Amino acid sequence: MITIDDFLIFANRTFDGFRRALERLDDETINTLPELPDPNSPFQLVIHTVSAVDWWTSHIVLGHLSDRDRPSEFVAVGTMAEAQQALDTSQRKLHELGSALGAATTIANPPETQTPLETQWTVGTCMIHAYEEMAQHLGHLEITVDLVANGS
Repeated sequence: MITIDDFLIFANRTFDGFRRALERLDDETINTLPELPDPNSPFQLVIHTVSAVDWWTSHIVLGHLSDRDRPSEFVAVGTMAEAQQALDTSQRKLHELGSALGAATTIANPPETQTPLETQWTVGTCMIHAYEEMAQHLGHLEITVDLVANGS
């Protein structure tokens, strides 16, 4: 059986990966868009990821209110310090919610989408999806950092 502690182990590793990737950037390059169709800056990827994690864990699973504005995540601009703060806040919040997430047996706000599922959302599928968002966007961030740090 997977526990919230298992989830947090891998979430922490992913947060560390985000921080390592950002070490190669500065306040200018964190907002640089790579020369790709429909690109995202490293800052946008951080903001989108922490927002998605909060949405799936705090709002969908636990029912906490959310003022998430998903479109604004993809135009966000900020500093390295703001990106680090967003990661720190997200990581701390996950740990603070850990007991409640671990105790949850049903989701409070079922999502309107079935994508990517072919079945009903559960606490487990929401938690795995939250981690899926973190993992896929860490890879996305690492590639984006390679491109913008090298001036591509």
